[in-house]
Amino acid sequence: MSNSIRNTTIQINDLYESCKPTLFNIGLRLGYNREELKDLVNQFFLDMLEKKIDFSSVTNPQAYLVTAFKRKLIDYYRNNKQRLHAGKLYVVENEYEPSVQEALERIQGNTELIDKIKVAYDKLPARCRKVIFLKYYEGAGTDEIAEQTGLSKRTIYNNLFTGISRLRNELEAAGQGMAPASLIMLIGLLLTVC
Repeated sequence: MSNSIRNTTIQINDLYESCKPTLFNIGLRLGYNREELKDLVNQFFLDMLEKKIDFSSVTNPQAYLVTAFKRKLIDYYRNNKQRLHAGKLYVVENEYEPSVQEALERIQGNTELIDKIKVAYDKLPARCRKVIFLKYYEGAGTDEIAEQTGLSKRTIYNNLFTGISRLRNELEAAGQGMAPASLIMLIGLLLTVC
């Protein structure tokens, strides 16, 4: 084994040990289950090994890995979404919690829930609605939202938090409580339906 390959392997092993909990938590917050995440994180680092990336030239390896892993999760979600649309729904044994995709599929057919979400969304202050729309429908980042609205980053975060919290509270009051990841996914659905 050459020195460069050995060094890359050592770098990736060190990054695996230091970043695995962070990547795992990102996936959990996005609604993935633990078993699925274990496979995704391990496969992610195997892909890094195959690509033979020299992390000594990367300024902030942890930020690089977090961004790359988020992109992998997005790709994984899109691939599974395509499989669902093709009618190839697969079942994982001993699943205690439905995946975000299954929840979305179930909810898309529930017009009563969509109506409740619309009502809750319409009750939000205009600034919260604007920030949520830009973030989750337009896909704008915080900097872009700040440019478009003239709001500070802190105000944008506060409006996102307030808006999502109010949506959750409204839905819980209506008997439709749900996980934050599911709610965030639904915001995009709601905005395409509106």
